[in-house]
Formats: sequence, structure tokens, C-alpha cells
Amino acid sequence: MSDRAAIRRVIEEGYVQGIHEEQDAVKVEWGFHPEFRMLVRKDGEIAKVSREAFLEMMIGRRKDNPALFEGPLTFEIPLLDIAGRAAIVRVEISRSGKHLFTDFILLYKFGEDWKIVSKIFHAHA
Repeated sequence: MSDRAAIRRVIEEGYVQGIHEEQDAVKVEWGFHPEFRMLVRKDGEIAKVSREAFLEMMIGRRKDNPALFEGPLTFEIPLLDIAGRAAIVRVEISRSGKHLFTDFILLYKFGEDWKIVSKIFHAHA
């Protein structure tokens, strides 16, 4: 499998399915490095969120407001750039035709496996 195909698979299965569609811990652990951090900008500060906290946040959102997760989820990857063992991916996430997030995801290659190591985002909703 090419690096581009492997990265697309990690984004689709580990991130889109694991976080946004299914909140599946096995898929998240497979696609995300244990040291993953999402950087969240709030009130001029940066909060660091682990993969476990990110998954729990999404599980909580689904439990508190299941309507947010209704309708088909779609995603596009308009940018996938690789330099050696480092990559950046831009992912556009939509649900029921409503643009929700623009994500900038960083990955490193460990051995033969690509892992998500960091993420920043813009929420459109």
C-alpha cells in the first residue's frame, strides 16, 4: 500500500469512523498515536486534549444530543502532503450537507504505520 493510501485509510477508519461516526476506541487506538494531542484554541488560550479525552468528549456529545449525529456524514481530503515520514492532511467534515469542521491533522510514520499525532480545527457550526 502506498503512503498516500495508508494515510487515507488512517483518516477514514481511525479518525472519521473512530471519532465522528462510531466513537470506536479500537479504531481510535489503531489510528492515533498514544501521545496524540488535539490543540483547542479557547479564549486566547490553548488546551491540549488527549486521544482518550477526545473520544470521551465525542461519546458524551452523542449521549447528550443524539440529533447531532443523525444524517449521513461525509468528508473530503483536499490536501494530503507528505515529506518523508511526516504528513499533513486537511479534512472537511460535513453531516447532512452541513459543513461542520475543517481539520488539519498531522501524522508521523512509525515503522510501516502512519499514526495521527496532532490536530487543530475550525468549527463551522
